[in-house]
Amino acid sequence: MRVRFWGTRGGIAAPGPRTAKYGGNTSCVEVRADDGTLIVLDCGTGARALGLQLQRAAQPIRLNLFIGHTHWDHIQGFPFFTPAFLSETELNIYAPAGFQHNVEEALSGQMQYSYFPVTLRDLRSRIHFTELEEGFFRLGDVLVETQYLNHTAPTIAYRISSNGATVAYVTDHEPFWRPAGMTFHHPGDQRHIAFLKGADLIIHDAQYSDDEYRTKVGWGHSPIEYATDVAMAAGATHLALFHHDPDHDDEIVKQFEQSARLRVLARRSNLEVFAAEEGLELHVRGNGNGPAAAEQSALRRRPIAGGRVLVVSANGSEIASMTRLLGEDNLILLPVQDARAAQALAPEFMPDLAIIEGRLPDWDGIDLIQPLRDLLRQPNLPVVLLSENPDAETDLHIRNLEATDCLVKPFIPPMLRTRVRAWLSRVLAADSSALRAQADRQSPGESGTEEPARVSDKKEERGYHVTATSTYADVLAGMPLFQPLDRDQLLSLMARATEQDFHAGRVVVWQGEPAKTLYVILSGQVRVVEGASETPLADRFLAELGYGEVLGEIGVLLDLPRSATVVAVERTRCLVLPQDDFLRVLQDSAGMAVALSRVLAQRLHKTDGLLARYAPDPLTGLASRQAFHDQYRSLAAWARRRRSDVTLLLLDVMRLKNINDQYGYVAGDEVLRCVAEALLQATRNTDLVARYGGDEFVVLLVDAGYQYVDTLVSRVQEKLEQLAPQRGLPMTVRCNAGVATSRVPPESPEDLLREADQDMMRKRV
Repeated sequence: MRVRFWGTRGGIAAPGPRTAKYGGNTSCVEVRADDGTLIVLDCGTGARALGLQLQRAAQPIRLNLFIGHTHWDHIQGFPFFTPAFLSETELNIYAPAGFQHNVEEALSGQMQYSYFPVTLRDLRSRIHFTELEEGFFRLGDVLVETQYLNHTAPTIAYRISSNGATVAYVTDHEPFWRPAGMTFHHPGDQRHIAFLKGADLIIHDAQYSDDEYRTKVGWGHSPIEYATDVAMAAGATHLALFHHDPDHDDEIVKQFEQSARLRVLARRSNLEVFAAEEGLELHVRGNGNGPAAAEQSALRRRPIAGGRVLVVSANGSEIASMTRLLGEDNLILLPVQDARAAQALAPEFMPDLAIIEGRLPDWDGIDLIQPLRDLLRQPNLPVVLLSENPDAETDLHIRNLEATDCLVKPFIPPMLRTRVRAWLSRVLAADSSALRAQADRQSPGESGTEEPARVSDKKEERGYHVTATSTYADVLAGMPLFQPLDRDQLLSLMARATEQDFHAGRVVVWQGEPAKTLYVILSGQVRVVEGASETPLADRFLAELGYGEVLGEIGVLLDLPRSATVVAVERTRCLVLPQDDFLRVLQDSAGMAVALSRVLAQRLHKTDGLLARYAPDPLTGLASRQAFHDQYRSLAAWARRRRSDVTLLLLDVMRLKNINDQYGYVAGDEVLRCVAEALLQATRNTDLVARYGGDEFVVLLVDAGYQYVDTLVSRVQEKLEQLAPQRGLPMTVRCNAGVATSRVPPESPEDLLREADQDMMRKRV
């Protein structure tokens, strides 16, 4: 493989004469495999120069962009990455899901008009987004392995292997524990070393010196000593010190490089260490001695919503902070104050992870770990120990109790959250039979739905005696609609439940299909639209639904076909409940019936408001001005995705005031209705026709160029000549027309309306 550094700096770009040797651009590394696979690691400011070089190749570009995480120094070069603007580029972007936002939302956020003149949706390249978990996947002959890192946001490392050579890209990351020399006791550091084992080149975060790191604990970056030691422990061949601090000039980075080399020499290791330089190009060869691939696919989504976390702590403020923090990921928390309460309640709660305070009122937290695992018959229960003693980890190793993870207090809250998410994604969803079945399904078909995964009966691999039915019953118990149900009713409701996953843009239910199931949203968001789903112009927005809400309840209650189409706005996971089971439980619970009545009343109230806002023009039956603006935005976005032109036709009725004065307003109203009917007959059913106000009408034509307009205007006039006599109008009805066309439709129609109005004025003159 060939590797080239385009950006080596961390935090913020620091160009200038003091950083000329090692570079001032933020993270970006190019990797080319022998089979031609092109991988770009991170998209900091260094991506600009890389993009310009790729553009000069003057041929279609297919590249894979791996984002470690979405902090700005790793994505801020994307708006200046030229290949993303080229229609012949196919760009596959891989990244972990962040806090409440995925990589697409992060990239789009920094490209809003408030910050940048071009939005993400305006880019001409074919862009595909993929969220990653720990595991592996393949690109051609290249094997890619991923592992979560220790940072303040969900961050993954990439291990890339091809033709016997292996490159590991590890940034941003900090030690799980301060090691004693070359001894790494913390399980996180041990996993980290195992991931790097036998790599031919490790590109590792090395932002600080050991002295600097003492004041930067929890910031998510490594000292050079740690980077060097883990590379030696992993038996790597080469180490590139990376993610240089913006305050470190070339002289300081050179000193770091020399210090690392002396450290290697003192250990009599064969590791070759160098500081990454912007523009440095390497040919990486290897002997293929790295570890085997991970057992699970990194492309398999493992939602953690509904995961159960036992928190054992007498610190009320910490419990409140963790409840708020972890609640954002829709986790279920059981806080208890001491070891006795933990042992009493844990068997009923059956946690998927435990967070234990190091010092409890009645016991040392460290002494609770093994008894808790034995009590639950979960020998691999992940435990995060919150310790005030920096030496506690060594004590854990000696006493062979080993918590799964350990954080020294005071800890950084986002770091705890990332640790919890990483462990739950490893052990909760990975061991669920339902999610394994989900991962084995093929890609969605045309309908966008996937075969449902039956909720599994037992988690036998982990020694659980709790059922997955029980897990989802706990999830429903926290939702307002299902709170009135007792435990037996919840379990009954879940007896035949299935689980389905929908990618963004996929249809959850189609309008008109039989209603035999009800959907409960576990994660993600959906949009409810009414109308003919085969044409995007006919859809009328009704509502957006998210976590804890249900959809399909009207059809289930009335035993009628679906009254609307529901589309996933983002990746969405749902529990699917059979109609008979839901109705049986509903009949047995007056409390749930009342709760469902409230849900329906709220929906009706919101829908009435929407319908009032978007009601058609009462005189002509066409879309109103407000409806035109709202529908325009969705149509313009649709056209941009399809690379389609749009044309806006603006018309006003000639001499309408004179007609009203001479023949009366009844005749004037009939003229307006005549124009509306002529427009509907002359246009396609995919065109948006609206009465914009007074005597003005507007038509938006998608995928139709300027050349189509003359034909359309002539057709409208012909229809007017036919319809006027039929309606008994004693005058000829004619319209002025103005046209505006755009190859890249703006987000709002004002510019097109202004251009069309000016075109109309020129024609009048």
